[in-house]
Amino acid sequence: MDFLPYLSFILVLGLMVLAHEFGHFILAKRAGIKVEEFALGYPPRLFAVKRGETEYSINLVPLGGFTKMLGEEDPSAPRSFAAASKRWRIAVLAAGSLMNIALAVLLFAGGYMAGWPTATASEVKIFKVAPGSPADQAGIRVDDVVISVGGEKVSVAYDVRPKTEAHLGREVAFLVRRNGAETTLKVVPRTTWPEGEGPLGIGILDSPTTIEPVSYPVWDAIVLGLRRTVEIVLFILYVPVMILRGHLPLELARPVGPIGIYQITAQAASQTVSSGWWFPILSVAGMIGVSLGVANLLPIPGLDGGRLLFVFLEAIRGKRISPEREGLIHMVGLGVLISLVIVVSYFDVLSPVPSIDWGMR
Repeated sequence: MDFLPYLSFILVLGLMVLAHEFGHFILAKRAGIKVEEFALGYPPRLFAVKRGETEYSINLVPLGGFTKMLGEEDPSAPRSFAAASKRWRIAVLAAGSLMNIALAVLLFAGGYMAGWPTATASEVKIFKVAPGSPADQAGIRVDDVVISVGGEKVSVAYDVRPKTEAHLGREVAFLVRRNGAETTLKVVPRTTWPEGEGPLGIGILDSPTTIEPVSYPVWDAIVLGLRRTVEIVLFILYVPVMILRGHLPLELARPVGPIGIYQITAQAASQTVSSGWWFPILSVAGMIGVSLGVANLLPIPGLDGGRLLFVFLEAIRGKRISPEREGLIHMVGLGVLISLVIVVSYFDVLSPVPSIDWGMR
């Protein structure tokens, strides 16, 4: 039996949980809040040891963890979480997700150091031809590769426009490659054109033909890892807008649960072991870290973001919502979240994550 998929899933998820809970733990300690238990996994308990006032435990179910603080919803207990100032409560609640995101930066940086898939050669490909345009009339077709314009070699898509505009109203030869064969087509770029079409009426892009792993030095890798993390955070936040505008199909935007994460980490680990290339598992772990970090900050009861929402409401109202009511709301929210995880996991089984293209050509 191949244990690699299970081992990779447990290690990646365990690393994310450890980072998240350590963020809560270290900030709680700094705030003087009593931490009763720091746990990896959910009960039943496998192992526990007490150091000082905190019990450290490892549990059987590896799908999460928790940092149990004294009086999380009871401000009457000294050194309790609920008795801490609003600033400290906000810091403690946000620290878990921020640690996930910080870890993602380091994982992506590791991916850049190990060798990030980078286009080292490309060709200029046509992806759109407007009906009735000069390009259409000349016989230029989608997926044609532009080799030269007017006898001048084309290396990148940016080269095509100025070479075309040098022949406005005059015939110019386009050398293209189609299905492996080179063909010369005569086209007359128009002097005026509909908005968004240009002189020829084509859409072009640089299509990579060779993608190879390129390694970066440490500091460059950290900067690139930070940029990659920020891009993913912004993308996640923009997903609802893209769905509403119809730019992102729902089937591509659906979340994955523990089973989906298992499927993704299994593919990444298999690719890393078979190729000896660390990029797949490091990049996937980084993606999971960012996703979990952002998701946990959503203002949903049962999540850290839901608890943050109550602290902000307390600051606005000038008084605390009763601990009993807040606890009930979080309990209901957690129940709903667990139900959603079960539903998402069902779809992960029904429609597994497709094979991942690791980008090598």
